[in-house]
Amino acid sequence: MNKDRQEIQPIVDSCIFHYTNVTTLMGMLENASTENAFMTFWASHISYMNDPEEKKYGMKKIWEVLPTVEDELKIPSEQRIKNLEQKELDKFIKILSTEKNNVINTYAISFSESFDYLPMWKMYGQDGNGICLGFDKKILNKYLEDNNMEKIASVRYGTGDDISDAQGAQDWKSFIKNEYEKYHVMSKAWVEMGASPDKNKSIALYTYVTLLAIIPPYIKNPAYEYEKEHRLCCRELRHTVHFRNQNGLLLPYLEFKLPLNALKIITTGPTTDSERQMISIVKLLRTKYSNWENITYYSSDIPYRP
Repeated sequence: MNKDRQEIQPIVDSCIFHYTNVTTLMGMLENASTENAFMTFWASHISYMNDPEEKKYGMKKIWEVLPTVEDELKIPSEQRIKNLEQKELDKFIKILSTEKNNVINTYAISFSESFDYLPMWKMYGQDGNGICLGFDKKILNKYLEDNNMEKIASVRYGTGDDISDAQGAQDWKSFIKNEYEKYHVMSKAWVEMGASPDKNKSIALYTYVTLLAIIPPYIKNPAYEYEKEHRLCCRELRHTVHFRNQNGLLLPYLEFKLPLNALKIITTGPTTDSERQMISIVKLLRTKYSNWENITYYSSDIPYRP
C-alpha cells in the first residue's frame, strides 16, 4: 500500500531527485554489492545535453558584462579578454576541448528539487513510465567534500539582460567581477611559472578558460526553469572518458560513483504497473544493498494518461 504524501514529506524535503528509467537503474546497480555500496552514474559532457544552448548561454551572459568588468578592475589592456580576437579565442577553446584532462571539459549529473512532478516525468522519466530516485543532498555533499570534489549546486536560470530588475543585473555583474579578479590573479601566477613567449596574452586566455570552466555549467536559459535543477559537475581529471552512441552522435561521459546510503526514496511513475514494478525494484536492491529496508518506496498518484 502506498504511503501517504504527508508521511514521506520530511524525506522529500531533504532530497534532490534524479528522474530516469529502470534500464538505467539496472546499469547504475550493476557493479554494486553489499561490499561495494555505490551507484554508478554517467555524467554527460555539458556540450551534449538536451539544451542546445548549454554552455553557450553562460558564455553569452559573461560577455554581456565582461568589457565593463575589465574597465572597473583596470586590467592592463594587453591582458584583457575583450581585446583578443574572437576567432583566436574560439580556436584556443576548441583545441583545449580535445585535450586529455583539461579543466574546460565539464561533465554533469542532473538532479531536480521537484518531487513527483509531471513535467519532469514527461521529459526524463520515460513519459511517466520511469522512476524517480531521491538522494539526501547533505549526505551527497559530505561524500563529495570528503573526496575533494565539487559540491552539488543549484542552477541559475536567466541572468544579466534576462533579469528585469536592476538589482539582479547588478548582482550578476558583481559576481562576474569577483570571479574575474580571483581567476586573473591565479592565471598570472600560473603563467609566471611557465615559459610562455607572450605572457600577457596567456594571462588573458587562461583567465577566460577558467571563467568558462567554472561559470557556464551552472547557468541555463530561463526556458528550463521548470526543472529546478541541481547539478553535480565533474572534471576529466582523475577520470577515464567513455563514449556512447546517442542518435548517431558520439557522446563523451564519465562514470561517477555515489554512495547508496544517500538513496532515501524511490518513486515509480504515474503510468507504471506500480505494484509489480516496485516488487522487482526491491528484489533487485536486496541483492545489491544490505540496507535496502532503509529506503522509502512510493508510487506516484498523479492522474496521467500519455
